[in-house]
Amino acid sequence: MRFLPNKKLFLCATMALSLTACGGGSDNKDTKTSSVEDIKITYTKLPTFINVKEGQEVTLSLNTSGTNANNLNFTWAVRGVDGDVPFTGQGSDTITFTAPEVSQQSSLSISVKLNTSNVIGFVDQYSSVSVADTDSSTVAPQPDTSNVVKELDLSVLVSGSTWMETIQRYIKAPRTEGGYNHTTVKFSRPLDIVSFDQSEHMFTAKACGKQHGHDMKVGDFFTHIDCSEGTESIVLTQAENSFTITKMCGDDVAATSTFKHVSETVQESFGKLAVNFANYPQLAETNRLCGIIATTHVKTKDGNGETLTSADVTVVRLASQYEGSPFELSFTFGGKPNDSFASLDSVATGNFAQLTATAYPEIYQLKSDSGMLRLDWDNTDTHIKAEFNFDLPLSTFEDEEVTGSFELKLD
Repeated sequence: MRFLPNKKLFLCATMALSLTACGGGSDNKDTKTSSVEDIKITYTKLPTFINVKEGQEVTLSLNTSGTNANNLNFTWAVRGVDGDVPFTGQGSDTITFTAPEVSQQSSLSISVKLNTSNVIGFVDQYSSVSVADTDSSTVAPQPDTSNVVKELDLSVLVSGSTWMETIQRYIKAPRTEGGYNHTTVKFSRPLDIVSFDQSEHMFTAKACGKQHGHDMKVGDFFTHIDCSEGTESIVLTQAENSFTITKMCGDDVAATSTFKHVSETVQESFGKLAVNFANYPQLAETNRLCGIIATTHVKTKDGNGETLTSADVTVVRLASQYEGSPFELSFTFGGKPNDSFASLDSVATGNFAQLTATAYPEIYQLKSDSGMLRLDWDNTDTHIKAEFNFDLPLSTFEDEEVTGSFELKLD
């Protein structure tokens, strides 16, 4: 990529592809010859992911060239969370738009299709644009000073009930070049309560997809987090059907763990999942699903507080049953839950899907080497809907194609 004058950002991929346009042949069956005109046209693929700042002017081009390239007609779409984004260049191979103002890290979905019917070889192009918020406001929230208690009342953790735990981390690390890296991590998961011990200020809970419970002692929360500045302290707050453990570094929030009551009995359904295999029995749509959603947002700021770069990573883990045995399917990808899509090509992007099916050892913990995850626009960091298709490299088959869909709701 290179920068153009007036802060224009010109983006294209380096891989040139060839298109062929064919003229119509004769319908006369007795005619031994037909007229076929080959038109060689090259174009460049759109980049899969782009990082820009709000207010930045962006230019995207297919760079078509060759005979009659100027006669090709393309349909572009630029869509954001709040609707379509205006742009210029509809119909041509190049468009320009201004990245919208955002209050937080956001994303745009770009698509382009070729309308000229007699050209073959063009593949619809898609790109995801990450728009950075240039506001220099702090990452960590203000501490909750309401409902502060000296000790949590753990009797609310009734055996057999289900609670939702949400962990958030706020990390500010200085850069050698000046400025800071701000990292926000959010992790949500359901927990089934096994028991509690008020005298020890601890409880035992079973995490999603796990067969056995583990002890959680209030005093041990966030002991692994060291404060580079300020005095370490723990603040406990409790309200009806919820409580929070907060790690403070001076006046700044370093981490929080919030527990919210979900149901009096064990809840086994947090969405739905369906999986189809090419060479194995399908997993018909089931509501017996739980899972974990983790998101990470990293923002790099200079000494003046201006955002230089930003990036997001999302991890979704789904747990269910398949052929009478535990089954897990996870997705790890660069981007936000409401991006339009994510590649699952582990070599090219580092993104991947991983499948754990104990009923079939040959596909146990295999990672995808290609594929796509199509995400819903309304997704959040606690509610994700998606369709997927990916290939697993097998020793017994050339590839195992896996397709399906899921919805995981942890809010």
